[in-house]
Amino acid sequence: MNRLNKFLVVDFETTGNKSKDGDRIIQIGAVLIENREIISQFSTLINPGIPIPAFIQQLTQINDQMVEEAPVIEEVLPELLKILDGSVFVAHNVFFDLGFLQHALADHGYLTYSGPIIDTVELSRLLLPNQSGYKLSDLSTELDIEHETPHQADSDAMATAHIFLSLLDKLDRLPYLVLQRLTDLTKGFSSDVPELLGHIEHRRLLEGRLEEEGQEIETYRQLALRNRNPFHVDRYEAGLTYEYEEFLQLLQNKLQEEFEQFEWRVAQQEMMVQVFHAFSQSRHALIEAGTGTGKSLAYLIPSLYWAKKTGDKVVVSTHTIQLQEQLYTRDLPLLQKLFNSDVDAALLKGRNNYLCLRKYEHSLNEITDNFDVQLSKGQILIWLTETETGDVEEINLPPGGQIYWRQVQSDTHSCLNNQCPWFSRCYYFSARRKAQEADLIITNHSLLFTDMKAEQRLLPNYNYAVIDEAHHFEDVASHHLGLSLSSLQVENFLSELSSERGTGILDKLEKELSMLAQPSNVEEELKACLTQLLDGKDYVRDWYTRLYNWGVRTAKEGTEAGRLVKRFSATDWSEKMALGAHKAATYVTEWIRSLEQSLDRIYIGLHDNKELPFVFRGLLTDLHGSIRAGVGIRQLIQNLILQPEEEHIHWMELDTRTNRKTVFLYRVPIDVAPLLNEQFFSRKESVVLTSATLSVNQSFSYSLKRMGLEETEVSTIQHASPFDYRSQTLFCVPSDVPALKSGSDREFVQHLIESLVKLARVTEGRMLVLFTSYQMLRQVYEPLKEILTAEGLTILGHGMDSSSRSKLTRLFKQTPRCILLGTSSFWEGVDIPGEALSCLAIVRLPFWPPNHPVVEARSEYIKSNRGNPFMDLSVPQAVIRFKQGFGRLVRTARDKGVVIVFDKRIVEARYGQYFVKSLPETPLHFRSLDDLLPMIDEWLG
Repeated sequence: MNRLNKFLVVDFETTGNKSKDGDRIIQIGAVLIENREIISQFSTLINPGIPIPAFIQQLTQINDQMVEEAPVIEEVLPELLKILDGSVFVAHNVFFDLGFLQHALADHGYLTYSGPIIDTVELSRLLLPNQSGYKLSDLSTELDIEHETPHQADSDAMATAHIFLSLLDKLDRLPYLVLQRLTDLTKGFSSDVPELLGHIEHRRLLEGRLEEEGQEIETYRQLALRNRNPFHVDRYEAGLTYEYEEFLQLLQNKLQEEFEQFEWRVAQQEMMVQVFHAFSQSRHALIEAGTGTGKSLAYLIPSLYWAKKTGDKVVVSTHTIQLQEQLYTRDLPLLQKLFNSDVDAALLKGRNNYLCLRKYEHSLNEITDNFDVQLSKGQILIWLTETETGDVEEINLPPGGQIYWRQVQSDTHSCLNNQCPWFSRCYYFSARRKAQEADLIITNHSLLFTDMKAEQRLLPNYNYAVIDEAHHFEDVASHHLGLSLSSLQVENFLSELSSERGTGILDKLEKELSMLAQPSNVEEELKACLTQLLDGKDYVRDWYTRLYNWGVRTAKEGTEAGRLVKRFSATDWSEKMALGAHKAATYVTEWIRSLEQSLDRIYIGLHDNKELPFVFRGLLTDLHGSIRAGVGIRQLIQNLILQPEEEHIHWMELDTRTNRKTVFLYRVPIDVAPLLNEQFFSRKESVVLTSATLSVNQSFSYSLKRMGLEETEVSTIQHASPFDYRSQTLFCVPSDVPALKSGSDREFVQHLIESLVKLARVTEGRMLVLFTSYQMLRQVYEPLKEILTAEGLTILGHGMDSSSRSKLTRLFKQTPRCILLGTSSFWEGVDIPGEALSCLAIVRLPFWPPNHPVVEARSEYIKSNRGNPFMDLSVPQAVIRFKQGFGRLVRTARDKGVVIVFDKRIVEARYGQYFVKSLPETPLHFRSLDDLLPMIDEWLG
């Protein structure tokens, strides 16, 4: 690659995505870079000779009149080729722009371009592994690059040029060792990234720049790692002599010094006192704090004060890792200032969130042609020079990288503990040590219950806790106090032992044994075990195929992911098809037991040989972990299929969208409340549970009952949102919407499509539509897209355009005149303040399907105890979820918008009042959609 000092950065705006189908270039932007400096810029509009589609005009702000007098592509190509001569072709998503260039060249009798190319998407994914997105706008914002007119070729090309220069600068600053490894790892990349890396590596070698510059990096076992600061702060005891009320006043004074206009919100100040009183009186408390209360600081400040004053650790637990991160990265730095830097707080997540350096080191030597795996290895190599935590949440792995992560994540089974050469640098044990020393531990519900099952061996001993997002606490408890297993887990277990690519533990052992001078006494056993595995994979496939074929006959639609669900009990296995699946399960458990014995013999045979090279120690630890994993899977099949328990709900979910016949098995307690009380609340001095949605119809009885706190003395407190919903929210219910007779009711779906079209024209997009059924979302998506795309609106569908909630939310915020269709995960945790979201449409009241196994079984349980399943379970569940959905619209005191509910039951059914009375006080307008539309138009102004 002999042109690596000269680059032409190009961007084309086009009439569409497919040059082969007749789409044409309408604008060219090009920036010439030589010797790391921008030399010149070239841009021009192009007359494509065809009309520019409306949505492209909307996107690019280029219309037919603007290109009418512009040159045609044939007139521009000579000048473009002149500046391209001797340059590397660089673009953001290079194959898109290159495809249009090649098509134009071939059409007009030129030879196609055959020089080197660089894709800045590919390069930025590698070098900026912690970016949330790699669109041009994302990178420009993150790198502080001016990009005022996106989707204009000149602006896009200039932004891409600056991004490329920034990436080259980063390559220059990387440790030389990292650069060398990256050159090998990128050999399978689509663009000429390895040649670029090789060129920079060679230049730095000639210049003698083999050490990293100005970075706190240590090199250990041929990996470059960021030096980590020891977890220690200077103790500052002054302030803890103050009583709590006096302490709050001092904090307020400090805050006013930092922020002139600062003032405690009334509810926030009250909640600070209530949390402190709960701790000091050893009482549990349920505190509902409406949106905008500022509840994070309202519980963090008293928690830290209590920990400092008494020496007792306080655990703060959230449902989502997103909120966990937010508390640690946004709120705690503020508290550092308030507490004069005397804040010892630690973030602790589940073990699988942390990188195992031993496994990663070993995986670097494994050759694969899988692009996602090689990209992931390269990303982690860069990330190691930047991370202090080794937490996977910091890194944006590609889809295939999620599978690779399982290969290199930390886990209990394969850990060498203090025998590991990486032990002193282990990210997981470092997080554990920080938690041991901290006053405040921020964790998540999942780890809280994992710790409970592990008999409190993961978290340090604690007696005081704050549970945020507490409306999820019982659901997470059900999951963790239950069992689950999927056919994918069983297949992964077998693949980790031996795979077609030869990357399994037994494959590696066989390879290492073949390199020994003296033959090992276990080689024959190992060969027999590999044969045994081949047979076993067929047994496992036969088992779950039988299970799938039995379940799919009577399963019902039941999950957002589009899976079918089937509840089963011990009596169901007498059916003919079920009996075959049951017998196959018995056979699989016996086979796994036999496999465990074979693996055990290999392990013992090698473990006793003290003369084996060190590489065997890691492999044997992994093998021992696999033996334990096999025992776990065998016991799960036993408990989920062969010996189901009456006090539990058993069901399966079937993925019908692929040909793999994937089966997911679940077991949860019918009533988790007594377990929660016995195993958690009764063992703590004080637990404060908080959320924006704990009450139903102004009562906490539903939440108290599901937490197992019904018979316990508990403080229950409500703080209304400080927002003025009367002036910020227009609450509408169309009176002419037809009743929904079934999940696929054509009349309702057609009416909904027509209503959303009318609504979107008034709101100009800016709408989030919440569905309770993925099936209905699919039915609405295509017709809505067909009508509104032609009018310049963008439709995004969950599960259609992406399955990532965060990606879709980001696209929605960035795209003008956009409508986002979301299912259950969008009912909460989506934060879109400002005008990007002006209308929230709720399609149905969010009742769980009555035939879902958990709802069905718990309804039967309530009925058997002389309760009313609908009013005691279904309505409260739906109200809590509805309140979460309603809360998506108004996120700040400046937000203003419309909530429209396409379900008349909220007005006409007797239980509808439970929904309305659970909301902030807002007038409800119940009239025809045609009457509502002018009101909505005027409201949005």
